[in-house]
Amino acid sequence: MASPKPLSNQVINWTGFVHKPGDAPWFHPKPNLPWPARQLLEEYSGIHPQNIHDQVLNIRNRAWDAFPFPCIGSFEFLDFQLSQRNLLYPRLLQRLQAGGKFLDIGCCLGHDIRKLVFDGVPGENLTGVELRKEFIELGYELFRDRDRLEAKMYQGDVQLGNSEQPWKELGGQFDVVNLGMILHSFAREGQIVCIEKAIGSLKNQVGTSIIGTACGAAEGEECFWHGNIPSHNTETFRALVKDLEERTGTKWEVDAKVDSSISLWNPKHTWLDPRVRGLAFEMTRLE
Repeated sequence: MASPKPLSNQVINWTGFVHKPGDAPWFHPKPNLPWPARQLLEEYSGIHPQNIHDQVLNIRNRAWDAFPFPCIGSFEFLDFQLSQRNLLYPRLLQRLQAGGKFLDIGCCLGHDIRKLVFDGVPGENLTGVELRKEFIELGYELFRDRDRLEAKMYQGDVQLGNSEQPWKELGGQFDVVNLGMILHSFAREGQIVCIEKAIGSLKNQVGTSIIGTACGAAEGEECFWHGNIPSHNTETFRALVKDLEERTGTKWEVDAKVDSSISLWNPKHTWLDPRVRGLAFEMTRLE
């Protein structure tokens, strides 16, 4: 299959859809928190069980005011999608507990980083980068760990050049980079830039990994999330990686799967296009 022609770095402007919370079908009035979220907030953050609902709602509403992403409106920043990857997550924990370095690009409120710490990863092995500084600050408030979290948190735009901060500082340091739910915010060229940024952040050696999730596509061709924003199935994602290999001179083993974790059958996603699915991927460097 021929690779689709690159598009611009166009990004979804969610504010164009939302004038107030009630206008957005992805804005949920109350949290429905799974046990892993409640456990983390009780045992890591030290929030009394009776206060968790109000704490989460307060933080969500302030994060929504900062920017109305669907993952904010539907409380998906407490779904811990990374730890739900049952085959990958135990391997990731073992690697990071043994000293591997992890970078989470687009870390939102830093929820996956806190879950990794709670599950036994030393905080000094973890780094997060988030476009919106408000989300970083709200993460410290939500998890009540400003004075004890050893992970480093940076504000940064993934579309900036490698000579810009924080990318200049972070280049070549990491064993694993996570691109969690950000690829589908960009047109195809912007998606390639995201993965190039991940490659530039990794150690220059065989065996380093890029992992991630995104809104994918059920069909055997690209469908479009909004305008020129493609959602991939396994075939089109592999085509994206092939183009990336040619641009970077690297080679990658790709494990990509499409499932119904993101779909209109999920109560949080009833507003989605029926073609949309969840895409989970793992890329391991071969050359």
